[in-house]
Amino acid sequence: MTRILSVTSECVPLVKTGGLADVAGALPGALKPLGY
Repeated sequence: MTRILSVTSECVPLVKTGGLADVAGALPGALKPLGY
């Protein structure tokens, strides 16, 4: 089993100053169907 830890400086909806928060919020949902 592959485990992925995502660490970012932004997190929707708490801190959002740019697009990084959007990507950080969407990435786990995009990886789940791929088996991650």
